[in-house]
Amino acid sequence: MSRRHLRLRSGAAIWWDAVTSGRFFTAWSALVALPLGVLVLPPYAAMQTAGDVVAVLASALAVTVALIAAFIPVALCERRLSSGMLRGIVVLAALVTGAAARPFLNEAMTVGVFGLASDPAWFERVVTNVVAWISVLSLVAITERLYASSRAAMTRLLEALHAVSDEQRRAGRFERESREFLGAEIAALRDALSSLVLSDLDFDRVRDFSDVVRAVSHRARERSRLALADVAPDRASVFAQPASRGLGERLRPPPVGLVGALFAAGCAPFAVRTGGPLLLVTVVSGVLVLSLVADHAVRRLSRHRTARDRGVILVLVWSLVGMIVTAAGAAVVGIDALVPLIPLLALPGIAVIAALCADAVHRGRVEARRVGRALRTVVRSAADRSSATRRALEHASDVLHGRVQGASVVLAARVDDDLATAADIAQFEAAIADALTDALGAVPAPGAERAAGLDETVAIWQPVMAVEALVAPEATSAMTDPLVSVQVVAVVAEGLVNAVKHAAERTAVIEVHGDDDGALTVRVRSPGQLHIDPARSGLGIAALGPAARVFQRGDEVVLEASVRAPGAPDVGSGHAEGALQDSDSM
Repeated sequence: MSRRHLRLRSGAAIWWDAVTSGRFFTAWSALVALPLGVLVLPPYAAMQTAGDVVAVLASALAVTVALIAAFIPVALCERRLSSGMLRGIVVLAALVTGAAARPFLNEAMTVGVFGLASDPAWFERVVTNVVAWISVLSLVAITERLYASSRAAMTRLLEALHAVSDEQRRAGRFERESREFLGAEIAALRDALSSLVLSDLDFDRVRDFSDVVRAVSHRARERSRLALADVAPDRASVFAQPASRGLGERLRPPPVGLVGALFAAGCAPFAVRTGGPLLLVTVVSGVLVLSLVADHAVRRLSRHRTARDRGVILVLVWSLVGMIVTAAGAAVVGIDALVPLIPLLALPGIAVIAALCADAVHRGRVEARRVGRALRTVVRSAADRSSATRRALEHASDVLHGRVQGASVVLAARVDDDLATAADIAQFEAAIADALTDALGAVPAPGAERAAGLDETVAIWQPVMAVEALVAPEATSAMTDPLVSVQVVAVVAEGLVNAVKHAAERTAVIEVHGDDDGALTVRVRSPGQLHIDPARSGLGIAALGPAARVFQRGDEVVLEASVRAPGAPDVGSGHAEGALQDSDSM
């Protein structure tokens, strides 16, 4: 499947999602419908005098307001319907009916009420209205839908980032206090060792020293099991809210050719009526060429500019295009008619709406990706830090329990049998001193630099959502390999970030099990709804390998990936093809 085909499919999926969302008609629809109906689509052909202009605009205003009022029950109906397909049918039927009826309603007002001349171009007027209303209101609905879902996802991501940042601070305090704990305990043991070797050694004194060592070992072990929730964070989290943006800062260049294509589709019927197929080809090709030039000019002039300047450039460029098309229309239709003025308003207007839609798509994808990346980084940092601290405490406990206590038992036995020599005592002191240095961390514990495992990662996520991990025995065995563990944790982290973005409910289920080919399948399920085409994976999903995919299964969003265990064959392209085929079927 080509990239262009995927983009078209993704655009169609976004449009259908907006149509079936249950919130196609909103206050924003009415706000855009007013200038569209009053300024862009009134029956300009009926205007001959200044009085006619006032009458036509008044008629257009009355009809547009009436249509907006008529759509209120439709808006209430779509919010109450449970079936997405049925909502889409109701919305499209209402749009087509209202747009097709509008020329007749305008005619009734201009001719029946104001006595103006009739315009019999019914087919052209109906087609233009249907194209204009469906395309413009669809762009408005898509924009509003994407901004709403982006705001919701960003809110959930920022709340999660706030929570795991607290966990990171807890991990930092846990690390610092554990280091201070070991430092104080090892210093006390060094003092006890000095007192022991300087005293008259007997069995009871060595045993007492061994008991002190055992107590420290137990305290270190207990501290290694301390939950981060029981550790107060270093300081309160303070997150600056994203700065609000003005209209100009929200105008992002729309897809190349989109504005021209929408305008050409709307004016095509009148081009055929005015000059036949030749004028149609001339108008459509001319508008499309101008659109391509304008799109590339906006992008070129916007380089290294601020967001506000880019918005101003977009409006100015498309206003210039509107003037050019208006001048060309005046040359064809004549300067006495007001019809050529339509491009002067329509082209910049469509460009602004399409730019807002492009910004909504970009903001929802890029900013959510940025915050999601920060969320994954903070979780990994907190988990790695906490895991390293626990391993250091466990290592200290093992050293004290094994080497120090073992040496103490040997010395106690020799002292009890009156066999201990000065050399034995010196050797004991040196061995214990080396062991205490090792326990304190001067000699790094083997493998202490390894990343956190699945359990530690899940523990960091628990303040954000209720996470249940279902790990099969063969997967537990495979994850003893550090590389496999790191890959599994990467999949889980991406899945939980997706769960935060797509799920209002804060629950997730992690499943890890072995496959027949020896690889591990990692699956993260969470209640929610995808708002993008599942075949268009983000960078985070793509980084997990060709078999990674995210898809909708009933009421759940599922992320699934394969992790190659040692000795298992590589995941081939067949898995990726299967993933796309599965996505195509949804």
